[in-house]
Amino acid sequence: MNPTLRTILGTSLLALGLLAAIAAPVAASARPDRPFESVDVDRGVARSASVVLEVDVGRLDLRGQAAGDGRALVGVLDLGSAQTLERTVRGGEQLDVALRGHTRLRPRIVRGGAHWDLNLAADLPAALTVRSRVGETRLDLRGTAVHALELDAGIGDHEVYLPERDVVARLSTGLGDLDVFVPRGAVVRIQVEGGRALDAVPAGFVAVPGGYERDGAGAVIELTLGAGLGEARVQTY
Repeated sequence: MNPTLRTILGTSLLALGLLAAIAAPVAASARPDRPFESVDVDRGVARSASVVLEVDVGRLDLRGQAAGDGRALVGVLDLGSAQTLERTVRGGEQLDVALRGHTRLRPRIVRGGAHWDLNLAADLPAALTVRSRVGETRLDLRGTAVHALELDAGIGDHEVYLPERDVVARLSTGLGDLDVFVPRGAVVRIQVEGGRALDAVPAGFVAVPGGYERDGAGAVIELTLGAGLGEARVQTY
């Protein structure tokens, strides 16, 4: 990306972040009755799942949970005093789950955002979509059966551990650092949008037109990165 365009983009995103912070309400600490909500989605007869998580302002922690307890998604959301949750669940062999957190606009300065602490069934094949406007995201998908991942993030730092299986992932960020961890023995193909170079790539990766590749003997990971301002790093685990 042209340095001048990158500067303009960075300034615009920073202004957007400041406006979002000003528009967001005071966090849950402003009143004693913090509105925690439990999330408990029964997997039923589902053989696969589509999971959509949308965080307006706040932090998201998602990890795999032990198999066999009959739940597809379980956890706790600390939404903050003026945030609401829209929940959609459609059962069947294809389970569709959507959790969307919304912040009512008020002319106050945000003091802290929501905190989503969730666990996804490890053995349920799933396509996962995460959208975050402002806040940090940590997706630890090690041991899960997630086969497709989309992260669309605005402002904040993000950490993603991809599973030890074939997966197609598209990760896009606006302003903030992005750290992606891939299995050590996997075949990895990375496509980087915008023609930028990654700030860190593990040993064994070679540069190819538009990105990087590494041969291996394990799972095949197709990874597309659209990184804005901030460092973008790929590491192994």
